Formats: sequence, structure tokens, C-alpha cells
Amino acid sequence: MMETAVRVLRGRFTGLTIVLIILALSGATLGEGRAHDLVSSIAMLTLLSFAIRNASRGFRIAAVMLAIPASLGLVTLHWTHLPIPPAPVFALVTAFLALLTITIVFTVLRGGAMTTDTLIGGLCAYFILGVTWGCAYALIELVSPGSFAISPALTAAAQWGTPTHPITPLMQYFSFVTLTTVGYGDISPISQAARVVSMLEALTGQLYLAVLVTATIFAAATG
Repeated sequence: MMETAVRVLRGRFTGLTIVLIILALSGATLGEGRAHDLVSSIAMLTLLSFAIRNASRGFRIAAVMLAIPASLGLVTLHWTHLPIPPAPVFALVTAFLALLTITIVFTVLRGGAMTTDTLIGGLCAYFILGVTWGCAYALIELVSPGSFAISPALTAAAQWGTPTHPITPLMQYFSFVTLTTVGYGDISPISQAARVVSMLEALTGQLYLAVLVTATIFAAATG
């Protein structure tokens, strides 16, 4: 039992999955502010480390080229007083996370035999899907304010305003609600871009689960 636990903790995806879970839940517990920005910045560095260590050469080079300016942009955006425009920073973070999502999904699906590590990798990919789409929503709202209709009660509770960080808590909440097709109705996409991206995320969430289950069954049947 202890050996199994140690093997799981040493897996390629375990640490990253823990970071993503913390990142996904930080908005609900921390809200907007310095504490959330600090958690998000640490998470970005962890994601960059994963991209450097585990990605193939082509993905690794592309990830580093996106992640380094994205990380520097976040630092200058939130921890200095330099007049950095937020939209390019949001776009860089979203692009980096999208590339990392593709890397993890390909790593999981091409793994061959289904192991505990690849199952955790599948969970990791699901969480990073939600975080990535959440960043895309924050970018849409930043570029086109009013793209989402938010209930007055939720607006007051979340102290909602213009997104100040790519990993905006309320947009992350909407992302995971959309990814799981729960749809509470307290946030609705209004603009065309928001509607299209919401539809794509809902389809991605369902297709990803279908593909992952199919791959698991196939690996078990052929293993």
C-alpha cells in the first residue's frame, strides 16, 4: 500500500494535478487580490517546469517561447507599476495553457498501456481544460466588456469587475460549470464570441470524456 502511494506521488502528472486543483479552487476560497495573484503566479511557474521536463522537443520549445513572456507579463502586470497592457498578457497565458493542454492530452492518449499515472494524467488534462477555457473567457471579457450577463447576487458576492488576471475566479467558475454542462444559469454568455467559446468548451468536455473512456476500455482489452 505504501509503495503504491509513493509510486503515485512520484508520477509524472501527480504534482501538476495537485497544482491545477489548487488553482481551480483558489478563486472560491481567495477571490480577487494579492493572495490569488501569488497562487496563480506560482502555478504558472509549475506549469512551465512541467512543459520543460515532460514535453517533446517541439512542444517544449513552443511552450517556453510562450510561457516566459507570459510569466514576465504577469509579474509586471501585478507586482510592478509599469503601464503594461493586460490584453497581450492574457492572450499569452491562454495560448500557453492551450498548448500545454494539447501536450498533456497527447501524452496521455499515446501512452499505450493504461496505468495509474496515465489515469492521473487524464484527470490532469480535464482540470487544465477548465483553467484554459476560463482564461479565454477572461480575455473575451477584457477585450469586450459586458460579454457575460451575471446575476446581481453573484456580482455582489464575487465583487465582480473587469478581469485583472487571466485566471479570474469568476471566469474559472463559469468555465468548470460549462465544461461539466451543469449550467446553473447565474452567468450567461451574451456576446457572439462568448457564446461560441462556451459552446466549444461544452462540446470539448463531453468529447474528451468519451475519448478518454474509449481509450481506457481499449487499453484494458488489448493489454
